[in-house]
Amino acid sequence: MDEIPDVDDCLRRWKVGDQAAAEELIRYLYPVISRIVRTHLPRRDDEKDLVQEILMKTFSRLHQYKGDAPITHWVSRLALTTCLDRLRAQKIRPEVRRADLTPEESDAFEAAWLTGSSPDAGDAIAARDLVDKILASLSPEDRSLILMVDLEGRSLQEIADTTGWSISKIKMRLFRVRPQLRQLIQKLEERK
Repeated sequence: MDEIPDVDDCLRRWKVGDQAAAEELIRYLYPVISRIVRTHLPRRDDEKDLVQEILMKTFSRLHQYKGDAPITHWVSRLALTTCLDRLRAQKIRPEVRRADLTPEESDAFEAAWLTGSSPDAGDAIAARDLVDKILASLSPEDRSLILMVDLEGRSLQEIADTTGWSISKIKMRLFRVRPQLRQLIQKLEERK
């Protein structure tokens, strides 16, 4: 994504069947879509398939793009909605139990939560897997919200633009989901 293409020109050329314009749009949008898929999809084994699905949806709905916001915002919203739909379809809401953790995840939990120390590089992957398991127990919307706020560091306005939610709705969801996360972590701590 070295050079930002003239999106309006690309869209105009794409509408008359210019394949090069479509390829230029794909090169421009692929990193945006890929980042959203990696962030909001717990199972990374089908990441490329989902990116392709989102690109197909993008081009099949491109006639709906009005141009009143940057195309990356429009595509981001489409990508996020698709990821949330996929999460709902998978019905990923397992309960996280300490006994289900791998030894590495258990060590990472003890190091980070119980002793307050940072995991070493070798335990970082186990810590990430543990975080994925904990987040998977949340609803897809709440999981994505936590990731956007705490992992990506997005502002409430950016989240509102991406999701279409009001800022007060975002604040309320955060207010409700954070205690849920604390309870999940406390349950893990109790089942030592």
